[in-house]
Amino acid sequence: MTGTPTPTRRGFCASVGAVSLSLLSSPVTARSTDGPGGRVVFIYDDSPEEDYTETFPVHQDEGVPGCIAAVSDRIGHSSWLSPKQLREMEGDGWEIMSHSVRHRALGAIAVTQDIEPGDTKVYVESNFHSRVPGDEIVVEDGNRSATFTVADGGEDSSGEYLVSEKPLRTGFTAADGVTERYTDDRIRRSLADSKRTLEGFGVDISAIVLPFGRTQGRVQELIPEYYDVLANQHHGGFNPGKSLDPYHLGRTVFRGDDLSASEIGSFLDKVRRESALGIFVGHSREETLTPARVRETIRMSKDRNLEITTLRDALTDFGVSTGSPTTTTATTRSTATQTTTDTAKRSSATDGRTATPDTTSDAGGTDGDDDGSPSMEQLGAVSLLGALGAGVLTYTRRNG
Repeated sequence: MTGTPTPTRRGFCASVGAVSLSLLSSPVTARSTDGPGGRVVFIYDDSPEEDYTETFPVHQDEGVPGCIAAVSDRIGHSSWLSPKQLREMEGDGWEIMSHSVRHRALGAIAVTQDIEPGDTKVYVESNFHSRVPGDEIVVEDGNRSATFTVADGGEDSSGEYLVSEKPLRTGFTAADGVTERYTDDRIRRSLADSKRTLEGFGVDISAIVLPFGRTQGRVQELIPEYYDVLANQHHGGFNPGKSLDPYHLGRTVFRGDDLSASEIGSFLDKVRRESALGIFVGHSREETLTPARVRETIRMSKDRNLEITTLRDALTDFGVSTGSPTTTTATTRSTATQTTTDTAKRSSATDGRTATPDTTSDAGGTDGDDDGSPSMEQLGAVSLLGALGAGVLTYTRRNG
């Protein structure tokens, strides 16, 4: 999308109102000179309809944005988000990210047992790549590689495995760090097709979340060709503000069965104390991530004066260069229908709602002295004007 972004609710109110309050209230809390202060980002994976019906309203009530990691081939289908909902959420200040085409593990997976010439079973850490028979898989150890076609997969007393259509001709020693992955062609198609399809729905995509946390290997080398940010390169949501790398970010799960309220509080205290970036990940369809837990975590962040923002804005605040995607805002919604109609043709979206899978895409002082000093009233007015000006400057820096 093109055009000059205009203020969203977060962009104007947060930058003007928050600055005004901080300057006019007493006492004034000094902000660290080493950075912008702590930031908190919420990312919701998989794009189920519950993101819109349960999680989105909580964020709206609290006046803070979030991020959606969308599986492009699900958008527009029953029980998943629609293109219209994605555009509405983005218009309300949210960021939309890619989560692949069909939620397939694009990263490398460790081979756990030696492979002998003639074997048809390849034992692996997880048999994600057995789900679509006919997929081409590359086995490699850094020096040699071999390709085979998946016929099936399973699990026995020795672990999970893939089954090759034909016996493998090359042997590998697991201790050499052997891994298996999709071919370059398959990985590239998934990265490109997901971004193209989602942008065809009228939203801006600059970041990707890789399914199942599988981020290692060849996919990590290819992502920068298509995306400015990899939002889940490692586990753990604490990201030091002084050393942020947009391709080496981590997230932490905040559902009820993973972190207690006390643990979330300790995590947020560290983010605030060290002016860091804290990233939470949630799945709105899970029973243990309730709207109450989402609201509780948002309010705990607010109680610590941590700004909740999108990942794109957070990285900008920290001075991290991630390209220059155009941020879609609420005032551009009037042109969304035409934009979607024009771009959907390139992504096989038939009616702006239902995505038709592309056959080449991823299968699977004082107040009266006469000494010239300003009165309290004058100081208050100057503070207010200054705050408003600072807010506009802040907004321009982030969105101009």
